[in-house]
Amino acid sequence: MGIPLLAGRDFADLQDANAPPQVIVNEEFVRRFIPDGEPLGRRVENRGTAYVIAGVARNSTSESFGEAPAPVVYFSYRDRPGERGEIHVRTRPGAESLLAPELERVVRGLDPSLPLYDVRTLNQHVEKNLFLRRIPARMFVVLGPLLLLLAATGIYAVVAYAVSQRTTEIGVRLALGATSHRVVSQIVGESLRVVAAGAVVAWFVGALVAVHLVRGPIDAVAFGGVPLALFAVAAFASWLPARRATRVDVMTALRRD
Repeated sequence: MGIPLLAGRDFADLQDANAPPQVIVNEEFVRRFIPDGEPLGRRVENRGTAYVIAGVARNSTSESFGEAPAPVVYFSYRDRPGERGEIHVRTRPGAESLLAPELERVVRGLDPSLPLYDVRTLNQHVEKNLFLRRIPARMFVVLGPLLLLLAATGIYAVVAYAVSQRTTEIGVRLALGATSHRVVSQIVGESLRVVAAGAVVAWFVGALVAVHLVRGPIDAVAFGGVPLALFAVAAFASWLPARRATRVDVMTALRRD
């Protein structure tokens, strides 16, 4: 599988009857159980059998991507045979589809009674592992734009209501010589200051969750792009009702109250 040995040696040959039972452990095993000593040559007991640590392998992923390092002990089929097992075969790129019939032929030649099943490439194995992880991502492709639209609708409704309450004020400003551009800029600026304050708080909370709970690297694109997108939506949702309010007839606005 390409997992390198950091210390020691590989397992003894399967036909070697003289070497003692052996195991290979990973870095996390050494860090957790043998932090202050030399692991090579030490004995590990499992199911009543003592095994000698022959090597130390680098930490690797076993169950799923993103998992925390866990202690791993590798056993040899010579010392611990099993009724079932996995065979990993390396092949040339592009020849993966031709591998299954050849494996069946070889296994049948060794023992016709041995079943061979669940033959898949590493890419297929990775796709199967990522299937459940991709479901939330695919759902977010649909829910993300809907949530963004909902946020824009909410901002638009709030700003539109606030602007409608200031119709007389806008009419007075326009009557006293204020330009439509200045009135729109002021209303949009006031709205964006509130949105910016909320975005800063949300960004700070999101960063704390990513660092202390998820404990993963911060995605700069997500943490930078999403607030900018929401800010742009808020700007448009603020500009539209403000622009519409400046088109109201000045005399009508002044006679409103």
